[in-house]
Amino acid sequence: RIAFRDVTSPTNTRTVIACLLPPGSSTVHQAPLLLRRLGNEATEAFLLGVMASVPFDWGGRRWVELHLTFGLLSALPVPLYDPNSPLTHRVVEIAGRLAAVDGRYADWAGEVGVPIGSVKTQADKDDLLSELDALVSLLYGLTEDQVAHIFDTFHRGWKYQPRLEAVLEHYAE
Repeated sequence: RIAFRDVTSPTNTRTVIACLLPPGSSTVHQAPLLLRRLGNEATEAFLLGVMASVPFDWGGRRWVELHLTFGLLSALPVPLYDPNSPLTHRVVEIAGRLAAVDGRYADWAGEVGVPIGSVKTQADKDDLLSELDALVSLLYGLTEDQVAHIFDTFHRGWKYQPRLEAVLEHYAE
């Protein structure tokens, strides 16, 4: 139930825009769906977290012109899901907390093991997104210099320094 925006551009604020659809929702052709055939809600949350990260988006920006097609999306690398890794566990938790915004996600949140509506403030959301970027960077095996390069080259005019500092703080932890 992960939907992603098809019509996009590398000059947009974000190129890869993904979300978890609530049960019973539908989309149109500009929002294709990834449906889980294997795995469980935790693997779904993991993929959602990776797709919501700046490092994953940075990779997408290198290939996308006007459409994020299944062909382009399937070519983007995704870190291996390791249920025994504390990094993987934390990505699942963060993505789950960010996605389970209300009661429509109750069953899914229960399977992932996260509370519903637990992200109350923009500051909490920003901190979780920074931690998510750090975790995904670590899962990709990126160095601090490579993380800084991703932020330096991500988007022209983006005032990224505060976010990068928060990401690197989480990275160091």
